[in-house]
Amino acid sequence: MSWLLSAIEELLPVIGFFVAQRLYGFTPALVVMTLLVVGLLAFCYGVGRKVPRFAVASTVVMLLFAVPSAVTGNAVIFQVSDTFINGGFAILLLGCQAFGFSVLKYFFERVFAITDEAWRILSLRWGALFVVLAVLNEVIRRGYSQDAWVTFKLVSAVAVLLFGCYQFTLSARLRIPGQSNRLGLRI
Repeated sequence: MSWLLSAIEELLPVIGFFVAQRLYGFTPALVVMTLLVVGLLAFCYGVGRKVPRFAVASTVVMLLFAVPSAVTGNAVIFQVSDTFINGGFAILLLGCQAFGFSVLKYFFERVFAITDEAWRILSLRWGALFVVLAVLNEVIRRGYSQDAWVTFKLVSAVAVLLFGCYQFTLSARLRIPGQSNRLGLRI
């Protein structure tokens, strides 16, 4: 059941952004999304759930782009953020992996009990996905309407969630027995 809560936490801000943008425009939608992201993070902390390091880091980075975009009314600041964030994650994951360090392991080893080989493969897969998302974000941001970009943002969020779910096939295959359940999640 916690996977459902996690999916809601990931998708609710983007769905709120999508709906609010269609009804009220870009800047109000950005405010809705920002409030939802910060509110969900505060809710998790308030109910005593351990807030993942990655959630805190990604919220801070998102705020660095969302707040100036909302204050100035310049949508491009926020639209470009996906290119910087996805590109940055790709460089971080692939660059650190080139030096034998798994950033994913650092952020998620409390959640998954999987082998170092699994961490390496996951780093490469996620790094490649983030490269693709950064490139697509720029293509759609530059070549299509703002409405198309907002739709892309929603579709890409769902795609990332599905991609993440697919990675359970790897974590299940390369889990550490005795420390994890059948999906590689720590017990």
